[in-house]
Amino acid sequence: MVWINSEYTEEFAVLTAWLSMLLPWSVAYGRASLVGDAAKETTVVILRFPFFGIRYVLGSGFIDGTTLKTPLGFYNETAGTIPEQAAAHFGWTLAVGVVVLLLVVSLLMYLEVDEVIDRLPGRGVYAVGALMLALASVYLWAALRLNASQNTKILGIQQFVPIGLVGTFLLLVFAGLNLFAQRT
Repeated sequence: MVWINSEYTEEFAVLTAWLSMLLPWSVAYGRASLVGDAAKETTVVILRFPFFGIRYVLGSGFIDGTTLKTPLGFYNETAGTIPEQAAAHFGWTLAVGVVVLLLVVSLLMYLEVDEVIDRLPGRGVYAVGALMLALASVYLWAALRLNASQNTKILGIQQFVPIGLVGTFLLLVFAGLNLFAQRT
């Protein structure tokens, strides 16, 4: 059974590559004490996108409670205090390079730069699928590591709740569809 018509595989690869750059790969919700203020416990929502992350502290106002940081900013924040999270944030920082490579390949495919695209496997479709698979693997590893290292308690469970791994799983689905697309 063919999921994508063979004449549209390149367009589908470009579309899924761009969608993967817009979806958050992790959304976490939980109660935690913020770094530097261990006495005060607050409810926090963290959305992690490929190029940046947003932390929102509930009940503190939209402007005052929102923090926007790069993956390197999250890494620098946790590097000396929480090594497990720092490793996950470092993996996220390295994943930015894969995202940039994915963006370059998808732009070359979109602009139809044939002299470069012809050298890529499957005219770039398989390269996009492989990059997405690598990206989803790093994101899944980082999300599981972040979830396992949270020291919070929600409903008696000593974990953050990773409600937003949907973006990572969609990335895995996109990678599979691109890797197994039939080319004629």
